[in-house]
Amino acid sequence: MQYLPPVEVSMRRLRTHSLAFAFGLALLLSTAAAAQQPAIGRQRSPRLTTDDVVIPPPADSKAISSDAKKSDGTSAQTKTAGGAASAEELSWREQVAKARSRAKDAQRTAEEAELRITALRNDLGRSGQSPQYRNEIVAQLDQAGRDLPELRAQAHQAAEELDQLVDYGRQQGFTEAEGPRATSDDGKPNEQYFRDRLSRTTGDIETADRQVQLYDNRVRDISQRIMMNGGKKGGDNFYVFQLQKDRDEAQQKLEEARAALTKAQNELESLKEEARRAGISPDIFR
Repeated sequence: MQYLPPVEVSMRRLRTHSLAFAFGLALLLSTAAAAQQPAIGRQRSPRLTTDDVVIPPPADSKAISSDAKKSDGTSAQTKTAGGAASAEELSWREQVAKARSRAKDAQRTAEEAELRITALRNDLGRSGQSPQYRNEIVAQLDQAGRDLPELRAQAHQAAEELDQLVDYGRQQGFTEAEGPRATSDDGKPNEQYFRDRLSRTTGDIETADRQVQLYDNRVRDISQRIMMNGGKKGGDNFYVFQLQKDRDEAQQKLEEARAALTKAQNELESLKEEARRAGISPDIFR
């Protein structure tokens, strides 16, 4: 073995350590540089973004028709080859007629209930009634007051169901049944045509007349409550402001009902004249 001086041994050890340190440093720098460069060709770990989330469409709140769609998901044809209404359109017409009748009946029931409450209040305010009679009126008034919100809710739901059916038919290109014609196939006046128009017109008159009474009562009632709360000079200003807003809305509805009543009455007179010219007996209007 060759003898080396202590100084030489120390120098060799220093060079060895320096080389090892340089190699380690170079390896560390190359790793850091590779980490900073874009990973071309490397597969990235999957990340979930908003584009990857599929939001299902909202389900319909109510099925409009059990046969509204075919089994393959396509819409049924509106007309048959001969031009007649398809089975789907005929089914839709039947549903619309029933829904329209339900909506009309529910509206009339709710409005008549409100009119009855007003009549009971007026009856209760009359003098000269026995205590037993007044207690009966109070009981009826309390029951009617509890029933009215439910009746209004039913009327609102019936109207919404009708609107959904009508909107669906509009999208599908459906039309409601036209009804009888003014003249029969032989060219003679069709009495049933005039009877159907008379039924619709008298129904419009009854509805408009009922709503005139209804909204007139509302305007009177709200005006009275405004006066009891001090009007514009006193009382709860926010409450009075809300009452005035409700009164304005009721007044607008009252004017619309009066206009509808006038229109329906004019239509009735026009129908009578049209029937007279067609030779229809005036007995149908009695």
